[in-house]
Amino acid sequence: MDVVLPWLLATLLGLAAWELRNIHYGLESRDWTHTVGVLSKVWVEDMPDLQLESDPFRDEEGTHSVHARYAYKVGGRWIQARRVSYRATYWIRFHEALDMIHGMRPGREVDVWYDPRKPDRSVLVPGSSTTNAVLLCIYLVVAAIVLFGISR
Repeated sequence: MDVVLPWLLATLLGLAAWELRNIHYGLESRDWTHTVGVLSKVWVEDMPDLQLESDPFRDEEGTHSVHARYAYKVGGRWIQARRVSYRATYWIRFHEALDMIHGMRPGREVDVWYDPRKPDRSVLVPGSSTTNAVLLCIYLVVAAIVLFGISR
């Protein structure tokens, strides 16, 4: 038990830092440079069923993830990319996944937003979401509970 709680705390703080990063880049991405790219592939996958009786997402719709492959040109150089968004793209409802990729078809042009300071960093859907903030809060609250358990 002495090893588990510090490890759990470190994991939760790492997840919180990752989510804070997603929020930061998500908010920044709204002001990034816009260009047009070419979508080579876009798809939605089923996520594994957690098999938890108390799973709040357990329903007929299930949870899904959104994926894409695209290329865009910056300064005469083609860049291959995969990031759809800094918003949650995993463990989301099917209708949310479809909304995220609405109108995107392989072989067609797609809007791309890229970071002018680091052109390899890009998204198809700029911005952050409430889900990012909720996840950050959950990680921090659970980390505080674990920290309280360690300090006792």
